[in-house]
Amino acid sequence: MNYFDNFFQESILKRKQQGILRNLTPIDAISSVRLNYQNQEYLNFSSNDYLGLSINPYLEQKSQEWIEQYGVGCSASRLVTGHTSYHEIIEADLAKFLGTEAALIFASGWQANVAVISCLLENLPKPVWVITDKLNHASLHYGCKAGQTKQIRFRHNDMRHLQERLDSIQNENGSKLIITETIFSMDGDLADLQSLRRLADEYQAFLFLDDAHATGVLGTHGQGLASSYADLTMGTFSKAWGSFGAYIAGSKALCDWLINYCSGFIHTTALPPAVSGSISAALELIPTLDAERTYLQTQCLLVKQQLTEWGVDVGDTVSQIIPLIVGSAENALEITQSLREEKIWVTPIRPPTVPVNSSRLRLTLSAAHQAKDIQYLLEKIHMLIVQKPSSWKRI
Repeated sequence: MNYFDNFFQESILKRKQQGILRNLTPIDAISSVRLNYQNQEYLNFSSNDYLGLSINPYLEQKSQEWIEQYGVGCSASRLVTGHTSYHEIIEADLAKFLGTEAALIFASGWQANVAVISCLLENLPKPVWVITDKLNHASLHYGCKAGQTKQIRFRHNDMRHLQERLDSIQNENGSKLIITETIFSMDGDLADLQSLRRLADEYQAFLFLDDAHATGVLGTHGQGLASSYADLTMGTFSKAWGSFGAYIAGSKALCDWLINYCSGFIHTTALPPAVSGSISAALELIPTLDAERTYLQTQCLLVKQQLTEWGVDVGDTVSQIIPLIVGSAENALEITQSLREEKIWVTPIRPPTVPVNSSRLRLTLSAAHQAKDIQYLLEKIHMLIVQKPSSWKRI
């Protein structure tokens, strides 16, 4: 044991007593919507594989082909010897798809948010004022922390409160940033993008939009929701794209500036060829999947309407992320266990990831879920509501 192990153990025990201890669970994917846990098969409603591309044969084929052609690793950062001709092709095609001047590939969504936000806060003309939605993803908050800038937070999706925050610094010198999401990862609701753009223009602020849960699923041919509004769009390849990594998209000047100033880009080894091959394949497929997106949206509406009729709090979701908000962590854990006994895998989300008394089951739907899968899920949820309705009510 090292000197701090007692501290670690006491902290873990405290979380266990609070009912919010996290544990890693070893599972193996059977398909996009089915998994194996301890030799039992479960229907998976916790994956971000929104289009079922993680096991798509074409993505697998391109990954294998790129390994054979380029090897298994890039061996260096992009500014050393890790930048290849295929990086340029993917980024050019990605920018064209998104309707932006340029795009840059990053290692992950978390890494892109933290690296780019901290870079902006450290290098833009001082002082830098950063205004953020209270319910932003942890990576967005941590990027502000890494940039050593205190956030001015506004109430979730409250454009009047955002304007009040901007009014309070209207006459201040320096740079103003508004940072928020398009589709929020825990609630599945949508930001008021038109108002965000209007306010950014009115107050000469830079608008940073995290589009991770919209890209591939929403927008014209799956291009997401941010690029028509944002000065900078962050999206990921690890959700609807079925692969791994992230991108930043915006003006050419912005991307060129990040290449020179963003430490998280400069000092990170390029994504391996197998991953880049799958990204390239997904970029080909996603614009062709309008039928899958329409089917997914229809199923999401069906589930949301049915749960609402049964009195389940699903918040303001408009997406494939449907929170079943049940209040206490104990309720969330109890319902999770009951669903797993029915071979349904849904993950409980508890504080500190979400606010106290808003623990929920984060239900995510995929175009790979068949209608019978959705019906089975609804039948089992209704059964549990009838058996113990008190577990489904927020206090």
